[in-house]
This record gives sequence, structure tokens and C-alpha cells, in this order.
Amino acid sequence: MDPKTFLLLLVCAVTGSCGITTLEIGTRYVTRSVATVLAEQRKVFAASTCGQFVGNSANITILLNNNPEWNPVKGVVYFYVVDDPKKSEDYAICHNHPAGKPAVPFCSVQHWNSSKDLFIVTTAGRVSAVSFTVNVQFRPKPVMEKYYYIEPQMMAKRNPYVVFPRMNDDIYYLSEIAETSTTQQLLYQEQVILDVSFCANKETTDDYLIRSIVFGTDDISSFTQHICDQADCTIEGTHVIAYNGNQLPSNTVDVTTQHAQYQRLFVLLTCWGGDYNPAKKAYECNYQYTGSIRPK
Repeated sequence: MDPKTFLLLLVCAVTGSCGITTLEIGTRYVTRSVATVLAEQRKVFAASTCGQFVGNSANITILLNNNPEWNPVKGVVYFYVVDDPKKSEDYAICHNHPAGKPAVPFCSVQHWNSSKDLFIVTTAGRVSAVSFTVNVQFRPKPVMEKYYYIEPQMMAKRNPYVVFPRMNDDIYYLSEIAETSTTQQLLYQEQVILDVSFCANKETTDDYLIRSIVFGTDDISSFTQHICDQADCTIEGTHVIAYNGNQLPSNTVDVTTQHAQYQRLFVLLTCWGGDYNPAKKAYECNYQYTGSIRPK
């Protein structure tokens, strides 16, 4: 037997994790409440990343609550994205105000190549107060990216008439939510490990609560979940820090932290029940996952 194969079989026998798929979960950052920016005011919003998303794509979107069509007469929000709030718009990684065109609700970064936090600098221009919410979405890098070179994204030139005031900024931290973007499937008693990132900020401090929820999207799926602080995650393993072993349609686990020690967690899900899938000749669970971080 090939030595490498023997080693893999040995690890499988010892850990019991042979053949378990690991799924990297996307992360979203959102405003906790409706934000308002005044005429010629500057506000900065932060997504605390702890350096977890280098190489991932990032989409930044602003929703104008009272102006969904982005009519400039009603007032719009101009913004640019940087990895340091002290950087001016000349160092923008992306922006929403291309030259010669109206402002748009979003901008995107094909590769977030900074280990620093993401900052969104906003202003309303010469209008009355504008209400809005912010949404930042990080997605895992493509699997094929390590094999093929992808041309860097070309950013449109910004509108030179959009002026961002210079002043000391209070930074408003966005709430972090980990989530699956689509419904996932597991066969009966099959397992998957979810790779989930969490990051404390000045509002959550280093003492916060992580809530982990897996829920079925059909009527007869149920799940257990075990949360580990290491990728080697098994039900009876030494790395389990919290679990809910009850087979539930919506399974919730809370993890209390100290000193921000859990910036990356691994969630082991096990499928129980599910609809019968004739094509696979097996019962199949359908699920989605969400995890959140908040102050205690």
C-alpha cells in the first residue's frame, strides 16, 4: 500500500472524519439600524474582517429607503471603499459614482487583497438628509482560481464633482452574519463541516456571543450540530466547544467567548430524516445555515 494512502486511512480511523466535506460559508455585514447622512456630511462604516477574507470577492450595496430608483433629485448616497478610513477617494478600491453617469447602488471588488478591515466612506452631496442601509457581502474565492489567472477588475473613473468632506470620523461598525447563499443538501446521516469566520470589533469588544443556527427548508429534515475550534471536527473529538445533539428541524447552539478567541469556527452538521430522493436512492436533508455575532 502506498504510504500516503496508509496515512490517510490511519487518520480516518483515528478521527472518524474520513470523507467529510468542508464548505466555506459566505459572510454578510449589515447596518444594525437605518442610517442617515446629512448634506455634505461624511460617515464611515466598517466591516471588521480580522484578515479572514483575503482573495474573496466583495459586493457593497446601499439601499435608499425613500428613493429606491436612485433619483438624484430626491438625494442619493455617494460612497467609496478603502482598507483605511484615513485614505481619500483617490485610493478607492471601488466606488459608486462613475464619471458622466448617475450614481449606482453598488460597487464590487473581484479580489479583496487586504488583510485590513473594509471601510465604506459615504456622503449625501448637496441635498437634505438621506436615509439608507448598508450591506457588504464576502463570497469565497472560486475553486478554479488557483489554476487559472483572472484578469483584475477595471474600475471606472469616478465623478470628479463628487466631494467627500474632510473631518474626524466616528466609525459605525456593521453587524456580521455568516450564511449559506443557497439551500444545501445532505444525505441521511451524512455530515458536512462548515468553515465559518467571526470577528470582534470595538462594539462587540472581546466578550461576545456567537449564535449558530441550521434549519431545514422542507418539512421533515432535522439536524444535530457540533462546533469545534479546529478543522479536525468530530462528534466525540477533543476540539468540540459546544453542541446540540438533539435531532431538530431548527438546531441552535450559542457559544460564549472571552478574549476574542473564536474568530474561526468549524460547525459539524449531521442530517437526520429528509425527503426520499429516488435519483440517489436515499433520504436527503435540505438546509440553510446562519451564524451571528453580537455583544453579550
